[in-house]
Amino acid sequence: MNNDAKKAFQMQLMNLLDVETVDVAAVTALIHTHLPLDAKEATKAFINLTETVVSAKDLAGAVTCCAFYAAHAAQMPEITLPQMREVIRRSAVSANDKLLVDSIGLNTAVAATIARRLTVLLALKPGVYVNSQSWGFGQIQSIDEFYGKVIIDFNGKKGHAMSLSVASQNLSVADDDHLMVRYMKDPEAIQALAEKHPGELVRLTLQSYGEMSVVRLAERLAETKLVPEANWKKFWEAARRNLKADKAHPVEIPTKRTDPIRLLDAEEDYGDKWLAKFAKLRDIKAIYEGVFALLAAKKNELPDSYRDTVTARLKFALKGADRTDYPRYAQVAVLMRNLGLSTEAEQNVQAATILENDEEDNLLLTMRGLSSRDVSALTGFLLTVNADSKAILLDHLPDYNSTALSAVLDTMRGDDAAATAVNRILACPTPVPTVVVWALRNATSAAAWNLPPLNDLITQAIHIVEQRHTGENLKMRNTLQGFFDNAHWLEEVCGKLSSFERQMMFERIQASSAWEPASQRNILVRMVRFDSELSRFRRQVKAQIATEQEHITSQRSLAALKFAYDYLVNTEIPKNAQDIATARSFGDLRENSEYQYAKDQQRMLISRQGEMARRLQMLKATDFTDVDCSTVKPGTCVTIQMASGSTTYTILGELDSDEALNIISCRTRLAVALMGNAEGETVEIPAEKGTITATISAIAPLSDAVRAWLADVPTSHVPNA
Repeated sequence: MNNDAKKAFQMQLMNLLDVETVDVAAVTALIHTHLPLDAKEATKAFINLTETVVSAKDLAGAVTCCAFYAAHAAQMPEITLPQMREVIRRSAVSANDKLLVDSIGLNTAVAATIARRLTVLLALKPGVYVNSQSWGFGQIQSIDEFYGKVIIDFNGKKGHAMSLSVASQNLSVADDDHLMVRYMKDPEAIQALAEKHPGELVRLTLQSYGEMSVVRLAERLAETKLVPEANWKKFWEAARRNLKADKAHPVEIPTKRTDPIRLLDAEEDYGDKWLAKFAKLRDIKAIYEGVFALLAAKKNELPDSYRDTVTARLKFALKGADRTDYPRYAQVAVLMRNLGLSTEAEQNVQAATILENDEEDNLLLTMRGLSSRDVSALTGFLLTVNADSKAILLDHLPDYNSTALSAVLDTMRGDDAAATAVNRILACPTPVPTVVVWALRNATSAAAWNLPPLNDLITQAIHIVEQRHTGENLKMRNTLQGFFDNAHWLEEVCGKLSSFERQMMFERIQASSAWEPASQRNILVRMVRFDSELSRFRRQVKAQIATEQEHITSQRSLAALKFAYDYLVNTEIPKNAQDIATARSFGDLRENSEYQYAKDQQRMLISRQGEMARRLQMLKATDFTDVDCSTVKPGTCVTIQMASGSTTYTILGELDSDEALNIISCRTRLAVALMGNAEGETVEIPAEKGTITATISAIAPLSDAVRAWLADVPTSHVPNA
């Protein structure tokens, strides 16, 4: 930028900033224009703008700045993400603004996520129409600032309370032109559109919800009841004819039902005009997706006249993503190699960068952000380019998430080293949940992988279910529980096990406290139906205790269950619905591991919701005061004498347990064996193998430590460790 242009820019900037209320969008538009000409001067202007926004306590303006930074961070290296987080934090001064900022995970979210979530929250006002991936379309009724919730009337649920955190991730705000806003205001007009102008309804749906496949379009219109499933074929044939005939408003209709339908501004010919526009792109995502659009138009052939421009843009994208966006860096590197746009030396450097493990493990950061298809492509790239990559890929097997693990092993199917690595992991004393889940899903090809016997895998699976996990391992634990809850899967497994192995599995599950009682009962009943001989090993509980004992628990545990139920309904289930939608977009559902996992999760979550709802309806809270200590019952502290010594347990309600204080649930096998007995009586209590004899030496009221534990009632949900 020459001096005259710089002075003109500075003057324009001064005029825009020197007003009482700054138009932040206008200033960022001006900076965007000058950023390619003089990045240093434009960066200074942007910093000046952020200081102005903070001084004005303008949170909406700070969000606009954050969105601008997200799109142009590579061109403004002097500015960091922590600095942008501080701009957001310092701009939120009012109690309401602070509540919104506290709801979005500011300290962990990237700039684009921060901007997107706050844009949604700032737009939430009574009367505003919103769309939820989980609940569908609805209208905001009120904002509960005290509890940090937004109250929404959805089509299927009125007065739904959604936390602001969930709302920021799950909701999108609908304008007056949105299909469902128009439908709610004038349903007859939209219904007439569906019947008389189906092409226009499709166009309106795409404008409202964005690109989607034919399959998803059918689901969306069926959900809104505008086009019932039975009428879809006739509707789509008419709509397709309408769309193709309208040359003024072109639409790209893919040949594959799983590829998205796209609205086009004009019929794109990907000629010189497109190439000139593409040559100026600086957004990494737009560059990457632009190349794929070009290849689709050119039947996957890159014309020679495009090669230099495409190479230059992809190299720009590669540089911008290097150590800032690991998954995108890998995608671009693979694409360049596939198109023959990178040299062998460049590919070696790229592979080394992806495999680097210095301050951060680049490979794991990369794998966790890629789809199954991209992981497969990256695995093939690394194995071809880097001689050391096989060992590194296999060393990371225990650390991959489920998606990456499946894709890597599918790509390396038939490789002896991969089979050896898998079996070495499965032979470890401590099972790796992701690998066990993968092995059970691939049990039909066990011979090809030389996997351990099915009985060994089942034993490992039960062991994982019985442990406490977090993160990806918790997902795998829940997936394994879902396997056992699936009647078809359970029957298939039972058919492959020997009679003795079925008995071992039956007794192991029966003895475990990891399953919800209803789920455990269903598994055992199904196994008995398959093999009636297993009924001989069914243990009976003392009838009088089972019928007399109330469904009670402490206020502490009941409150924790209520918070967990709210978290399940408002966070986990909506997040799962989003995962299903994302996985569905990856394509062919028959070979889509992300989709299969998300659906497995959905079945497990819905089952857990039903079980938790039944428990909440059944359980009663008690403080265990004035409990008679003449016999063992909930609310008593019992000391038992065994050959190995004495131990004191406190028996409380169904959900109560604490290892440090020796608090056990009244539903445990030990508690059931003790209850109803008096001091001095001899009882048979469960042991690791069979039972042992013990004498009840004392029955006492609750200790002060247990009373303090009961009084510590939670005020919010704490995820299971």
